Amino acid sequence: MKTKKVSQIDVFSGAPWEVEMIKNLLHAANVNAKVVDDMEMKISVPCECYTTAMQVIGSRI
Repeated sequence: MKTKKVSQIDVFSGAPWEVEMIKNLLHAANVNAKVVDDMEMKISVPCECYTTAMQVIGSRI
């Protein structure tokens, strides 16, 4: 069985509390957000969720 690899796009980076807040907002909007911690805290989403994620983030910041 062949699996499809989904590209992830970084949509936000910030302090741990900011990342957690944005992640919760994205999850509430049914956007599958993943926290990446390599040198700084980041949130990435699947490429097909990018527009929705940016709308959610833009309306809250």
